[in-house]
Amino acid sequence: MMKDGTFNKEALGEKVAYYANRISSNRFIAAIRDAFASTIPITITAAFFLLVNNVLLTEETGLLRGIPGRAIISEICVQAYNGTLGILGLMATFLIGLRLARSYDADGALEGIVALASYVVLVPNVINITGTGGGELEVAGALTQTYTSASAMLLGIIAALISVPMVVKLTNNPRLKIKMPDSVPPAIAKSFNSLIPTFLTISMFAIVEVGLRTATGLTIPEIIINILQAPLVGGFQTLPGILLYVFLSTFVFIFGIHGAFVFGAISGPILLTSLQQNVEAINAGSAAPNIVTQPFLDAYVYMGGGGTMICLVIALLVFSKRQDQRLIAKLGGVSNLFNISEPIMFGLPIVFNPIYAIPFCIVPMVSTTLAYIATSLHLVNPTYILIPWVTPPVLSGYLATAGDIRAAILQLVIIAVGVFIYMPFVLISNKLEENV
Repeated sequence: MMKDGTFNKEALGEKVAYYANRISSNRFIAAIRDAFASTIPITITAAFFLLVNNVLLTEETGLLRGIPGRAIISEICVQAYNGTLGILGLMATFLIGLRLARSYDADGALEGIVALASYVVLVPNVINITGTGGGELEVAGALTQTYTSASAMLLGIIAALISVPMVVKLTNNPRLKIKMPDSVPPAIAKSFNSLIPTFLTISMFAIVEVGLRTATGLTIPEIIINILQAPLVGGFQTLPGILLYVFLSTFVFIFGIHGAFVFGAISGPILLTSLQQNVEAINAGSAAPNIVTQPFLDAYVYMGGGGTMICLVIALLVFSKRQDQRLIAKLGGVSNLFNISEPIMFGLPIVFNPIYAIPFCIVPMVSTTLAYIATSLHLVNPTYILIPWVTPPVLSGYLATAGDIRAAILQLVIIAVGVFIYMPFVLISNKLEENV
């Protein structure tokens, strides 16, 4: 605030840029940011195959569903996904360990491996598979995509941020070094120097996993999910309740966790039940009883993916002067039209980005509020048509409300408001780059 009572926007922007720069220069934040930047080719490649498989080749609505060899092409896309986004959590864990170790002037390769090993130690390796006859089969030594993809990435990040400083500090302790004869090659001697620190670090993670599982009966991922899911039980049809859900499911994205996967066990049955109630009521000639359904969130809140990402893409293309951000927005914008947000999420990135984290959480809550009020005031029809999640914005609102053009207009209004909210943060990000 200036002496004459006016608001100094430039001074505020400089202060925000200063503190954001302080945060982003932190070795832990920088390691996470640089690790995700290294995965840009992987995420964009994965987005292409997701787009082809979920938009062009789907059995019922795909534009190319009738072409010869559709099943083979679809299988190729699935395999490509398995090798990209399907193991993104493992890649990110290793890369964070590598980058963080280098900030300590360590080589990084071994530390990245230790980070990856520590993460795998923390996740369950026994799964139950239900057969076609209804019986269950227990499989040991299994690592599913639930723990290799971005779904449980927070645990991988935690494992890397804890294990790497530990192994680096232990390695620098001369008492823990195994001295080898001078005739031993340097690479082998260096590996033996890290043997005891590696053993101690991985042992600690194993003890923590077994100890917590024995004491609570829950795996560490289940403990994390239960803590996050507990506040979400009930209240989905109230504005405060759905805002809490949207905030939490969006907030975890900032830490690399796919909110839809984490909270799907709770939100899925509730939202699909509310959708079915709407369908039955309308078929009976009555008014739809529920405002919030799965199509409600898909059409109004998750346009472009988490964080109402389409608004950020437009804001970057219109207001950003940074060529790197504009390029990422252009490359990721195509998949973003079909609500695939990973290229922007990990390429910009949004994950662990102190600047974009704020509007990333605010915009979906504003979108939810606008859509909730508009539906409750009967300005738009309630959603009662289950649409594919890859349906582009504007068209999705029209279809989810069974052809209400006002819903498409509401989506355009929400997008405009979201772009306006993202805009100052895009400018701050530009200002921060100038000061680096």
